Amino acid sequence: MNVTINNKHFIWINFIWFQAIWFAAVLYTDQALPILVMSLCAHFLLSPSKKADLFTLLAITLVGSLADYLLTFLGIFIFPKESFIPLWLVLLWAHFSLTLNHSMRWLTQVPVYIQITFGAIFGTLSYYAGAKLGAVTLNENLLLSLFSISMIWASLLPVYVSIGSQNRIRYDEKTTVKELQT
Repeated sequence: MNVTINNKHFIWINFIWFQAIWFAAVLYTDQALPILVMSLCAHFLLSPSKKADLFTLLAITLVGSLADYLLTFLGIFIFPKESFIPLWLVLLWAHFSLTLNHSMRWLTQVPVYIQITFGAIFGTLSYYAGAKLGAVTLNENLLLSLFSISMIWASLLPVYVSIGSQNRIRYDEKTTVKELQT
């Protein structure tokens, strides 16, 4: 079954979808795994840019998971019972990656310093909110934790945006140059 949705509609669907998935993952952690897997499958049934999304998912899930592992290894994040990072967090990275070709695509149109600022603020707020909701424990030195997360997100969000953009150009034969400019 190959169902696709218009790009403009999918932007809004993707935005709302990711917010719902973020809350499900953070509130239910391991219990959300079936929902997270089914959600990824549903995305690929509906996405207007399946191939670009797949390659973006593979790259960003790997990089994001490794960044979170580094923060865990350094003691910035604490996940009891985990030797790497929890699977729900890896799947959340997969979902985040899918926003870059859709609801967060607008980031390709702003200067890098805006991407850096956006990553530093909103990436950090996302982890802080996750900690407040009990999904992760931050280092007892909260300023160190928030600063570390901020620096990682400030550094990596422009990379993520570039990966998404390059994959759209390279793999999504339906995307035209005009669509990339909107």
